[in-house]
Amino acid sequence: MNRESFHIFPPLLATALLTACGDASVPTVNEGAAAEEAQVVAADSGKPRAPISIDYEVIGNAIVGQPVLINVDVKSSQGPVELSYAITDNSAVMFQPGQVERMQIPDPSSGSQQQLAVVPQREGRVYVNVSAEVQTPGGSMIRSMAIPIKVGKAPEQATVPGEVMDAPDGETVISMPAEEDSER
Repeated sequence: MNRESFHIFPPLLATALLTACGDASVPTVNEGAAAEEAQVVAADSGKPRAPISIDYEVIGNAIVGQPVLINVDVKSSQGPVELSYAITDNSAVMFQPGQVERMQIPDPSSGSQQQLAVVPQREGRVYVNVSAEVQTPGGSMIRSMAIPIKVGKAPEQATVPGEVMDAPDGETVISMPAEEDSER
């Protein structure tokens, strides 16, 4: 490339770069009322985001082997939402039996709180994935997040120094061994 064509090329390159970066002063193909309503654009990244918010609250302290409840609050200004839960590591956490893993929320505009029940299988930090999908004029959009759960160890079982027995009257008693006094 010779020097003269190099001076002509930079303005074309700048226009192409501004168009690719989505500069507001350069018109783009995706402009229009439907596209603007369907997508909420994050100011920091410039990426489209689904018009859905997901908040959560882990109830109580999570303990290995004990069910833990999580309140999941989903809000959206766009019609019904398909909510789903997923676990990628069943050795870390499992759904409590009977837990619904996918559901339809018909009107999430004012918020819809769902309760999720899982059983941690190990100590440390475990995760449950939550995804919410909504149909917009621009197509299907999904918001996903991983809910972290800090799991502590189960309390140690107290050892009983005697033997648990049923008394003749039906009462449960602990038979304690007699201790001898060596000073007598």
